[in-house]
Amino acid sequence: MSAQKKLLIVDDEKHIRAIFLKVLSLMAPDVKVDIAVNGAEAVDAFREGRHDVLVMDLHMPVKDGFSAFKDIKAICENEHINMPAVIFCSGYQPPEELAEIIAREPRHCMLTKPVLVDTLMKEINSRL
Repeated sequence: MSAQKKLLIVDDEKHIRAIFLKVLSLMAPDVKVDIAVNGAEAVDAFREGRHDVLVMDLHMPVKDGFSAFKDIKAICENEHINMPAVIFCSGYQPPEELAEIIAREPRHCMLTKPVLVDTLMKEINSRL
């Protein structure tokens, strides 16, 4: 029996978190979903939960999504564990450095808000 897949939703907007959570509960009921409201919480949640996929906003208070990505990547390198796939969801252009990472590492991607449910689920399912 395979281990349950884990996903972390990271967004500072309550309604976005609620929509993503509802979609996932209906379309991926076997996936364990956790929530973080900023990048700092995302890093802590990943440390504890070791998620397979992160759906993460870029612009958030406390710590932005790209800073959280870099912190999580450092954790994975230091602890010799697999880096989760990260699906960035934002209404903003990603920083050039992040765009280069996404181009180099197709396990990560960038979706522009508003995100269509079918598009979000396609990207999540292809990474779980």
